[in-house]
Amino acid sequence: MNWLKENPFLAGLAVFTLAAVGVLGYLISDASMAYSQSADTYSTAVGKLHKLQAKVPFPSTENLKALQLGRDDYAARILQLQSQLAKMEVPLDPSITPQKFMDDLRVAVNDIRKLSEEKGVKLPEKFYFGFDQYQTQVPTDLAAPALFRQFRVIQSLVTRLVDFKVNSVDSIARDPLPEESAAPQPTGRQKDDAPEAVFRRFKFDITFTAEQGKVRAVVNTILAPAQFLIIRSVSLQNTSPTAPAKAPAESAAQPANPFAAAGIDKKSLQVILGRELLKVTLRLEMFDFTEPAAPKK
Repeated sequence: MNWLKENPFLAGLAVFTLAAVGVLGYLISDASMAYSQSADTYSTAVGKLHKLQAKVPFPSTENLKALQLGRDDYAARILQLQSQLAKMEVPLDPSITPQKFMDDLRVAVNDIRKLSEEKGVKLPEKFYFGFDQYQTQVPTDLAAPALFRQFRVIQSLVTRLVDFKVNSVDSIARDPLPEESAAPQPTGRQKDDAPEAVFRRFKFDITFTAEQGKVRAVVNTILAPAQFLIIRSVSLQNTSPTAPAKAPAESAAQPANPFAAAGIDKKSLQVILGRELLKVTLRLEMFDFTEPAAPKK
């Protein structure tokens, strides 16, 4: 204590020095912490940059523009494809009324019966293009347009079969359309925001009997009408399932020309194989492609 009193300058210098050392230590510690944080931030930023640079494509303005152009081109091609597919089907006419459907169906039944008689093609006694229930039952307003479109497709196929002069059109069986069992929507009810399906498919079977050659021609050309159809399955049944009886083995003493020896003319012989008829059932799917929606702006 005496030394401090006797040397006030040195004492003050010592106190100042200690204070300066404390402040300097604090500044060094704070700077070290700031440097550590900056280094961590820099390392994180460099890591993110490396990840971005490794991505394909690199998220630059140029690549973003190229990606947008590619997306727009893809959307345009999809729209073009949808438009082309929409042209490959019988259009749905919403103005078709139940009475219009039943009247046209009745007229078509009479016409196909007359044509089948001219061509020598057999039809079932109560043939009605697979729409038997609508001989007396009136469809709903919702179902009439869809039924009319399917009727036009089936009518076209049956007409082609008759024009090919198959032996008979045996039956037509349809899976019910969704519109046939759908309840009418109340007035003012809003549609769901769920996206509409790209396409719908409706299945029906056509069974006919024809010679083998005509069966090939029918199958090859049945998809020609302006409706997107797929043959889902083909069932063939031979009308002569029993094989012809085998002739007894020829003996060594049989003459070289047994027909002449027996007085048989070869021209009068009937062909055993190749005359069978085939009963064919085609499982067909009719596709309904959704009309392309206008692009959003």
